Amino acid sequence: MKKLFVSFVVATMLLTSCSTDKFVSDSVNRVRFTEARNYFHVGGEPAPVVKKITSQTAFEKEFGEATHMGKGGQPTKIDFSKNFVIAYILPETSLETEFSPLSLTVKGRAHLVLKYRLKQGEQRSFTTQPFFLIVVDRKYADYTVEK
Repeated sequence: MKKLFVSFVVATMLLTSCSTDKFVSDSVNRVRFTEARNYFHVGGEPAPVVKKITSQTAFEKEFGEATHMGKGGQPTKIDFSKNFVIAYILPETSLETEFSPLSLTVKGRAHLVLKYRLKQGEQRSFTTQPFFLIVVDRKYADYTVEK
């Protein structure tokens, strides 16, 4: 009976350590980002597109500031000498849309995998162009982005 108990404890420890290693390796591959707020997209996109924007000039061609009064009304400041932006832009829609980034992870040597949440609801009487912007460390600027 004692040998059976010891075997059970050892097996449990082995299984637990395996699952912990997987969790640690997943967290090592995660890339930190900040979601940029209070911008609007200039122009339309006919299909969903992911864009990497590495300069202030290119950013200003695509996005404008949407400042509003009150707490959190200023656009997120982006320092392109230290960061770059990943933009995921959807076509215009009249459906109520919630669209936000969930995670960014490194895959292989030079790929970033972007996971996001998209929830569409009821029809509205106006259209919007859903998008999100994430600010990422410049060391990943040469990586390709997959969704």
